[in-house]
Amino acid sequence: KFNEYEPVSDVDRDKFEKYKETIPQTIRQGFLAIDSLGINKSELVVAEDSISKQDKRLELPIVGRTDLHFKIQSKDFHDAEKSSSADTPPGASVLSVLELKTTWQKPGKIKKDGSRSFSSARLPSLPSKIHLQQLAFYAKAKASAFFVSPLLCYLTADGFKIFNQKNCADLEPENLNNYYEQLVNSCVRK
Repeated sequence: KFNEYEPVSDVDRDKFEKYKETIPQTIRQGFLAIDSLGINKSELVVAEDSISKQDKRLELPIVGRTDLHFKIQSKDFHDAEKSSSADTPPGASVLSVLELKTTWQKPGKIKKDGSRSFSSARLPSLPSKIHLQQLAFYAKAKASAFFVSPLLCYLTADGFKIFNQKNCADLEPENLNNYYEQLVNSCVRK
């Protein structure tokens, strides 16, 4: 599909050519990340699920689309050490909501040979606030039916990094509640 894109400028054309090389590598990293999570052992895998939540402080519902969510039993969840949710009862279903984000090389200056330089795409050391708000909404919307384990995965052509409740305090339930409140406050202002 990307090959059908028509660049609108020289810089855009250089990016188009570079990204044609790195998109397949980035997709491979996504599959490696998904494999590392053991999603193939899941009872249920859903991609691009439309969800909504009506918050009483808002006139309209918040609407989103999860990248991927999958259901596993809490025993498998704890065995895989995907979370620090010790309060999840044995045998309960855990829904992992996975949000995928990509990071791309940025165009630089023109080199002496006439080609454009590109910076390396770097994996973040901390998640973006906006991404945390988005994931907090998904977790809140799904929490009425499941114990939710949020996962945020950043992808580049050269690797991936997965943030979960165990390696990122921002994804712990009380902090996710704070990010959800920030999202709602932003919606109220709008």
